[in-house]
Amino acid sequence: MQHESPPFPSLFWKPQYSTVVLKRLDDMWRFTVYWTLILYGLFHMGAVAYALLMQLPKARSSWKFLWLVPLTYFIVAAAEALIAGSVVGLIVGASYLVGGFTMSTWIPFVWGWVNLLILVISSFRMQGEVEVLIRWSTIPDLEVTTTSPTTLAPNTSYNPDRIYQLHQPKSLAGIAGRSFMLGSTFTLGLLLTFYLSFVLSSPIWRLAFFLTTLSTFHYLEFLTTAAYNTRAADTSSFLLTANWPAYAIAHTVAFLECFLAHFFLLPSSWGISFFLTPYHVLTSPFVVFLGLLLVIMGQAIRSLAMIHAGPSFNHHVQFHRSYDHVLVTTGIYSLLRHPSYFGFFTGRWERSSSWGMC
Repeated sequence: MQHESPPFPSLFWKPQYSTVVLKRLDDMWRFTVYWTLILYGLFHMGAVAYALLMQLPKARSSWKFLWLVPLTYFIVAAAEALIAGSVVGLIVGASYLVGGFTMSTWIPFVWGWVNLLILVISSFRMQGEVEVLIRWSTIPDLEVTTTSPTTLAPNTSYNPDRIYQLHQPKSLAGIAGRSFMLGSTFTLGLLLTFYLSFVLSSPIWRLAFFLTTLSTFHYLEFLTTAAYNTRAADTSSFLLTANWPAYAIAHTVAFLECFLAHFFLLPSSWGISFFLTPYHVLTSPFVVFLGLLLVIMGQAIRSLAMIHAGPSFNHHVQFHRSYDHVLVTTGIYSLLRHPSYFGFFTGRWERSSSWGMC
């Protein structure tokens, strides 16, 4: 019996009693893109209204090209929504199909809101103004020019709380938002890992586990920096956009590798086996346990290196020696020359998480 595609949006209340589901990848992708387009459009409409209101007090001569504002916003919104909705729709849809599930029509709606939330959070600028950073690094024995309340221009107001406000490197809202998203991702990944593994016995639990370890890593990066290198802690300490876009491409390829390998290389009821390869050996419980062990060991080594180095550790390459920077040769640094790199590459993504996703 051929499945007929339901019309958009097909949202029924209560969701758990709805019999309308999505079974085809193109439907899952289409619904996700539609909801992302709608929500992005509404969000950008609000941004357009705010931008236009800011122009009202100005002279009418500046209104000549005002029509370009909504046009530009809507073009950007459409492009962003198409990319975000397509990527999420295809990945989530493929996850459902690989796991042998049907998708509720509410799932694309929820992912549309997730895409919007990510857009809002990512709009926080990761790097603040250099002047603010210099002001907060003011220490008597530093040979740098700093700005203080007494050296500000007469018409400039000094606000010591500015560095904690929105769009600043130490923005409390930015830190709270990133922590919330990472905590939510960790919880969702952990619940899906146990559900897919022990309830449904689906091998796709490895993707959920990957999200759990990934969110743990990024949260611990900030937590360790805030606890043992407090002055350097800011929103960039989460490393969410580090080495962008190569970092995101590496994780995307890891996800695709898991899909393709399980779908084409493993004989099972939810996949199609075309080859017999040593890949089967990598799915044994021993290898999966070994991958989990390396994940834990790698994260422990990296965190220990950051803790032991303290203020001498920095996520960014330094070109000038700081006043509190010392060469650390004790503890774990007496055993490994670069323990933080060792922990990252041994226990994280390119090796251990790939084994865990096998």
